[in-house]
Amino acid sequence: MLVISGTCDRKLPAQNPLSCLERTAALNPEESEYILPFPVGKSYILSQSYCNPYGGHSNQLAYDFAMQIGDTVCAARGGIVRQLRADQPDSGGGIEASNHNYLMIEHNDGTVAFYAHLKQNSIVVEAGDVIREGQFIALSGNSGNTLGFPHLHFGVYQFWPPTETYDVPLNFRNAKGPLTESGILIADSLYTAIEY
Repeated sequence: MLVISGTCDRKLPAQNPLSCLERTAALNPEESEYILPFPVGKSYILSQSYCNPYGGHSNQLAYDFAMQIGDTVCAARGGIVRQLRADQPDSGGGIEASNHNYLMIEHNDGTVAFYAHLKQNSIVVEAGDVIREGQFIALSGNSGNTLGFPHLHFGVYQFWPPTETYDVPLNFRNAKGPLTESGILIADSLYTAIEY
């Protein structure tokens, strides 16, 4: 799903990345630096979670929240906007991995949050902007390869530029809803953003 163009002088670690399930870790929600990427008081079904062998996350530590076109997306963590795209239509039928609207925010530890399938022309921040946790940043949409199912795809990568399989396991300190034994959100479950 993630496609970044351009070059940089950073080298990837020498060893091969771990499998998807090996990259997950035990997570304590109370210690999380992240909040849910939608407003306090809102609730959404998690349509896809980590390492889903039957969906687009077979090798991804990413969450899909079943948000409708035009629902509010908030920053899950503060940082600096590194890259965005907002010109793709909300047709939900794109088959190219890069044909979606997205926003990437780099955090103070170098990790990068990836918000995808955003509504066309709805991003309200610009590259270089400093973003605070919980800030309104865009509207959820149906751009790119959603198979016609509007949702917000959210994941975090270890460094800039983001690279598939170098992702970060996480949960949210303000998520009310069920978790696996290791603290991961569960697909087909409802999550409510509570005060934090």
